[in-house]
Amino acid sequence: MKRFDAKHCDSPAALLASLTEIVPDVIVTDPASAVGESGLLEEVHRRYYRLPIVVVVGGAEVETIVECVKRGAYDVVDERKAAEKLPDVLEKAAEEHRLMVEIDQLQDAYKRKGRFGDRLVGVSPPMHRIYEIIARVAKTDSSVFLTGESGTGKELVAHTLHDLSPRAGVGRIVCLNCATIPRDLLESELFGHEKGAFTGADSRHIGRCEQAHMGTLFLDEISDMDLALQAKVLRFLEERSFSRVGGTDLIAVDTRVVAAANRDPWEEVKRGRLREDLYYRLNVVPIVLPPLRDRPEDIPVLAEHFLAFYGEKHDKYFWDFSPEAMRMMLCYRWPGNVRELRNTIERIVVLATSDTVTADLLPEHMQEAGRKGDVPKLAVEEALRCVQSALRPGTAPSEARPAAADEEVLPLDEVEKRAIMAAVKKYEGNLSKAARQLGLSRATLYRKLGKYDIK
Repeated sequence: MKRFDAKHCDSPAALLASLTEIVPDVIVTDPASAVGESGLLEEVHRRYYRLPIVVVVGGAEVETIVECVKRGAYDVVDERKAAEKLPDVLEKAAEEHRLMVEIDQLQDAYKRKGRFGDRLVGVSPPMHRIYEIIARVAKTDSSVFLTGESGTGKELVAHTLHDLSPRAGVGRIVCLNCATIPRDLLESELFGHEKGAFTGADSRHIGRCEQAHMGTLFLDEISDMDLALQAKVLRFLEERSFSRVGGTDLIAVDTRVVAAANRDPWEEVKRGRLREDLYYRLNVVPIVLPPLRDRPEDIPVLAEHFLAFYGEKHDKYFWDFSPEAMRMMLCYRWPGNVRELRNTIERIVVLATSDTVTADLLPEHMQEAGRKGDVPKLAVEEALRCVQSALRPGTAPSEARPAAADEEVLPLDEVEKRAIMAAVKKYEGNLSKAARQLGLSRATLYRKLGKYDIK
């Protein structure tokens, strides 16, 4: 059992005053203070939304105990069993609080450094390495081969490569999943066909290669393409021209090609499913997307991102994830990767009837994984180190502006306080909109309102 440093406060007022100096990991109090005239539970949670409060009861009425739970007590412990139960309850509450404070810090940092382009989200070292590769290769016309398990975000990377390229202003990205088109139709879908080229070809069809002229062509699951058609794709890559099915004219296009596969492409070559010469032609710049289980430090920021997105889409407001829900998500292995996480959060948003995502809203198999697993706390700490390292250089020169000689220089806390007050006033007390405008998580804004005593 861990040892705790304890501080005794004579009254709820003294405790509230002490919170301006130090925020504990857990508060222990009696029911009279918790739900009495001082309203300790509500006042503490107004200032520090996540701070757990354990109420020790002795002979209290059932109604009082129920009221403590309703007002947000972390746990209620009978004083006759306190010697046995209280240490374990305190240890669990303190550990969850410390974890969620770190996750809050991670969310704040993510607002500044956890996104790349308009589509990619992640703070883990593997994702930052991928961002660096994308930034370097996006400005070129080199072919890129994306590999990674299903659901890791290969199409999002392809879109980001296009968005950050000079082609974004003159052409578009055209996507083709080779696994979803029947093999006898795939050539026509790729290169197009002339009228009468085959039964049912009642008019000319412009294929994806031609649609992607001056833009980017994304070929997903390319190893599912017939080997004979792979040879034609190789010729297209070499000559940058092709003929439509049933036609003889050569059509020249300026297209950048990005390919993807959810299996190791070299293994596909050895199995005879992918031509070796095509592999080398496409694999000029390889990018391997890691599965979510290998970057669990991205789970909190991705979950927050999807919660905000789907909450706004379905016109629902959420404070955050409960500590237990976040713990279970961190324990789960996510075989479906980011796509599974996104779908899980959308399901939660649709079904939830409260403003907090609690553990019972997670699918049963995730709850089971959470009951069996331990929180990979090191993953959260690694994410914090990663973001802090990225932020260490400070404000970019282009963003900095020296103060004029007669311009008032305010302490950072005062600047932050004024910004929060302005946002709350602008949105007439709507904390969700204010938090979004300030680039803060809702829980962090709630905590800062308490810190600066903003009503």
